[in-house]
Amino acid sequence: MRSNTSWRTSSHILQFRPWIAALLIFVAIESIVYFVGRPSPIDATNLLQFSFGRSEPAQRLFVFHKLKTFQYSQPTIVQVGDSSGFYGIDPRAIMKYLPAGTSYLNMSCCANLGFRGYYNILEYMARHNSSIRYMVLHITPYTMPRPEMWDADGANLWGAPGMEVFGNAIHREFISPWRFLQPPSTAYRRQVSNFVYYFGPLIDRFGSAIRKSTTAREPVGEPPVDILRAVLGSDAYLEFLRNYKESHGWTPETDQAGGVYASECDTPVPDFFDYRTMSRKTYLEDVFDAFAELARRHNSTLVIVFQPVACVLGTGKLNEKTRNIIEQFKLAHPEVEIPFPLIQTWPVNLFTVPAHISREHTNLLAERLGPVLAKILKRNGS
Repeated sequence: MRSNTSWRTSSHILQFRPWIAALLIFVAIESIVYFVGRPSPIDATNLLQFSFGRSEPAQRLFVFHKLKTFQYSQPTIVQVGDSSGFYGIDPRAIMKYLPAGTSYLNMSCCANLGFRGYYNILEYMARHNSSIRYMVLHITPYTMPRPEMWDADGANLWGAPGMEVFGNAIHREFISPWRFLQPPSTAYRRQVSNFVYYFGPLIDRFGSAIRKSTTAREPVGEPPVDILRAVLGSDAYLEFLRNYKESHGWTPETDQAGGVYASECDTPVPDFFDYRTMSRKTYLEDVFDAFAELARRHNSTLVIVFQPVACVLGTGKLNEKTRNIIEQFKLAHPEVEIPFPLIQTWPVNLFTVPAHISREHTNLLAERLGPVLAKILKRNGS
């Protein structure tokens, strides 16, 4: 009887021998890749898409390079937010106003990263940098919190392919426990996709030739095919690669001027039913509350900065509710610094697009923010 039972058990196990062998081979290969190649955890993610015949979205590339470069940079102040701050705030100009030894890092990117993405970048940076004492949320009144920028990854804000909101990808790839399931060989996905899609060596040589003709400096270890795609479709990405390391995350914008008007500022505040309080709550309140709690949890001070705009206060009817919510938030969170009003109107000629101060005038933003931050640091004893 025992013999028959033992035989049946062995027979049952034998059925899984191919699977067990495959698992052992997989583990062996991934172990070799990990211990020999020592790939960066940032590389071993699926944040970049590497789609066939389609340029990598520049916004994902911006975030990827910034996280990889600055993940252990130990800044005192870290900024997140939309492209108004990405293109508008040069940390080198800000640091001239701050005490010696105070470092400012610009981790802002783009509106389609979404407020969930801004939040996740702050969370990631705070976990890896105990030096952070100030978290700056730099935004423009043109892209205030709304559902597709807070809890709706995949929403397309402008309709163009590749412009989908991707903020939750930051959590999934860099913060969530699921990130530990990514095999180390994922770090070599670019090389594999180059070879399969683009005949690898040929496309890399072609990319190298284009780089030389455009005098673009390729940072060590960064993907040639990404630069090739950028040359073919994104001048902003090439400009970014030339600047972001030296400038602590900033790069000048490359937009063509147009579409900037001095009409009345319209800042709608959509709401939702909050089951935690069994009442309606605006996305503006929910987002600001979440950022205030994040800063408190990491022993930091939250600073919310509104970019100047070309639109005007007007009668106030189109932005009154937003301004009232901000005032109520100030009363509920006196620890949060909000040094500027929601709407501060600057001349139209200073802007290229509604959300961006032109590259020739970013010094005005430093002159505006730098002294205010210095006072905040002094007041808090930093």
